Amino acid sequence: MSSSELSLPVEASYLDDPPPRGLFTRLARVALHLARLQQESVDPIALRFSDYTVLATLMKEQAGEGLPVSRLAELVLRPMGSITQIVDRLTRDGLVDRRLDPQDRRMVRIALSAEGEALARRGAAIYDEVHARVLEGVAAEEVERIDAAIRGLLELLERDQETAS
Repeated sequence: MSSSELSLPVEASYLDDPPPRGLFTRLARVALHLARLQQESVDPIALRFSDYTVLATLMKEQAGEGLPVSRLAELVLRPMGSITQIVDRLTRDGLVDRRLDPQDRRMVRIALSAEGEALARRGAAIYDEVHARVLEGVAAEEVERIDAAIRGLLELLERDQETAS
């Protein structure tokens, strides 16, 4: 897809502001569309997206023995209070288990249950289908170019967050 095919509709001319304001306005709109796609991805498995990210992270990390709650919170970018609520919900629904760390019994690890792993796999397949639909017809080189630019921006945003903290 060429850059001319990616142009904005006439009625969205307010999005033509130059960077940095225009760039961040467009990113905010992208974030809204991503939130919509994320919700569409998890509706068939009847989860909140935040809950699915915990299951997907545990699956991706291949955390058979589980992950410490603090590491899980770090990986899914959630504060400890929020991750505790998510883990409570997932535990209640039988999707994760809390386990004491065999090396340090004061530490709790979170692990996928068999049901949680099955749901995470199903959710990943749906997630991939929904997002592939958005990129249908876009050349692989274009996807790689967009991904590289977003990775660069993400690094800048994370560096800014570290220095602002």
